[in-house]
Formats: sequence, structure tokens, C-alpha cells
Amino acid sequence: MLFRSKRVGRNGNQVEIWMTVVRSHYTPDRIELQKGDHVVWHLTNVERALDATHGFALSGYNINLSLEPGESNTIEFDANLPGTFTWYCTEFGSALHLEMLGYMLIKP
Repeated sequence: MLFRSKRVGRNGNQVEIWMTVVRSHYTPDRIELQKGDHVVWHLTNVERALDATHGFALSGYNINLSLEPGESNTIEFDANLPGTFTWYCTEFGSALHLEMLGYMLIKP
């Protein structure tokens, strides 16, 4: 499992994000980047219930994945589009999934 802690680390223009995914929220739920950053984003679904699959779709970057309970996944991309982008859960298991969203700000 890739989960270390919920945090964001920077080394030059490489940004590494460790995110947990659980009913009703992503942690962290706001990320700030600089245009040109290379992003390595680790997501871990920390749910234990077998029916708690969560999705992750990041607008503007064509990223869409699904995480089963206990599963981790890593995505990588270059933050080359400045602006504000949302991410949200694409799996509907309960009304709490509708509250699962966050924001990524890429500064020019």
C-alpha cells in the first residue's frame, strides 16, 4: 500500500501528493501547483466496507479512475494548464459520494 500520510511534498518542480479517499471526502481537498510542475499523485481508498468503491475524475486532465476499498493507485501528469480544476467521485454508492470533491489551482 502506498499510503504514508496525507500530505503534499515539493522537490523543485516535482510535487508528490499522498491523498486518502473515504466516504464524503478526499484529504487533502485543495492542492496548489505552479504551471510546469510534474505531479505524482498517490490515492488510497481507506474504506474497509466492501461496497465502498470510490472514483476520482480530474477535470481538464482526462484522468478518471476507480479505487476499491484498500486499493491504492498512482497517477502522473505535467501541470501545463493554468487555472482551477475540480476533482470528484465518479462512483455513486450513497449520497455522501455527491459531497466528495476538491480543487486544484495551477498558478501561471
